[in-house]
Amino acid sequence: MRAPLILSLLLAGLVSPALADCVETGRGAGEILAEMTRAELTRDERLLVEERFGPDFAEAARLGIAADALFRFARCELNATDPVELVAVGRSPAHCAGAAAFGDRGRAPVCGIWALSETPDGWVQVLETAGAARLGPSTTNGWRDVVIERGGAPSVWKYGGAVYQEDLGDADPQAYALEDYGGYGQGPAAIDWFAFDDPMPEAIDAAFLWFYGAEIRGAEGRVGVLPDAFRVGAVDLDEDGAEEAVIQGLSPDFCGPEGCQHWVLAGLGRQTAPWVAGRLLGFDLQAAATGGRGGRDLIASSALGLIVYRNDGDGWALPAGDGN
Repeated sequence: MRAPLILSLLLAGLVSPALADCVETGRGAGEILAEMTRAELTRDERLLVEERFGPDFAEAARLGIAADALFRFARCELNATDPVELVAVGRSPAHCAGAAAFGDRGRAPVCGIWALSETPDGWVQVLETAGAARLGPSTTNGWRDVVIERGGAPSVWKYGGAVYQEDLGDADPQAYALEDYGGYGQGPAAIDWFAFDDPMPEAIDAAFLWFYGAEIRGAEGRVGVLPDAFRVGAVDLDEDGAEEAVIQGLSPDFCGPEGCQHWVLAGLGRQTAPWVAGRLLGFDLQAAATGGRGGRDLIASSALGLIVYRNDGDGWALPAGDGN
């Protein structure tokens, strides 16, 4: 999600490269060490972080949770220019999944990781994923490659000109369908993501309110789940000129080592209520360039590799015969 452009000048000249050593040099060589608390950030860094993660801090304050319990930060030089990038890593159950998020230190948690960088359009988010991150030895388009590991399965993320995206390489089972993979809202065919309290298209907003009331609090009976446990995506999957809504669960209620739950809502903007046209599981959900009779494929990553959800006319699901 893009930070407001008014912040584009705030972080100029934050630190010199000499202060940007953000990685472990010993046993865990290259691992990003996010050890700074929010209190250790500069005033301008705090403004940026509070803008990006405002709903998280507000909910923590409501529950009496210290702000420094949510994230740790690092300054990492990813593209060999000043100012360096600011990396945030989740450290609370609200931003981590797996047993370790709840006290079991025998297994590594899967925690959210975000990177913010200055671009000609201002300070923007260039990386959003989950897992343990380390800097790779190689570069792509002048940016350091980042290795993300979750569930014992490492993947390399490369900078594609606007954001980092997973390097699918020869392991991609449907390379022809991945023209838009990794878009993160960049370009007309990618999923445009919103936090639950962001301004969004009216039909998408109405669909989310229906989903939260009818599905989460109604059908599933999860009356204690707050709206900020979700983010909302808008994308035209069936190319009929009307967008579908994609809802992603963000909290441990909806995320685990296998990924996060997603729902696809179709039939928006009509006299009747929308309907759930797909229930998906995975990380880093993206819309592909090709698909089945009912719309474009949706592709998620997992510890076992890519998961392709196809709509052959009756909603998005794993293809028949796929045992994943």
